Amino acid sequence: MVNLQADELLIEVDEREPGILVLNWLGRSASRSPGSLLHPWFDQLFGVARERNAALEMRFERLEHFNSSTIAVLIQLINSAQDRRIRMTVRYDANLRWQTLSFDALRRALRPFDHGPDQVQVQFVAQ
Repeated sequence: MVNLQADELLIEVDEREPGILVLNWLGRSASRSPGSLLHPWFDQLFGVARERNAALEMRFERLEHFNSSTIAVLIQLINSAQDRRIRMTVRYDANLRWQTLSFDALRRALRPFDHGPDQVQVQFVAQ
């Protein structure tokens, strides 16, 4: 899978661990419409994950910033992964206050979309 480079955002794909696609988010995501780039790229990634029966691990620890538009897209992407029954882990740096606040809000925003015990749940892990 090819890395995504969009302005100041880089998402590196690490395929070294069998059964897991690790996505390292680096830089800044400040676009007003990040979905125009992220949705098509993630659609391809979800196809690869399904084909390989692989989980996704999104790592945000080295991300410097993301805006509210990116949070909205992340909610959509996580819901799409759940609909496709793709396991997902989100890792972030609990020592960075902005990340803790952002991912706590993201976790709360996902609750209304929970569809019951059969749904694949996203795991949030504070590092």
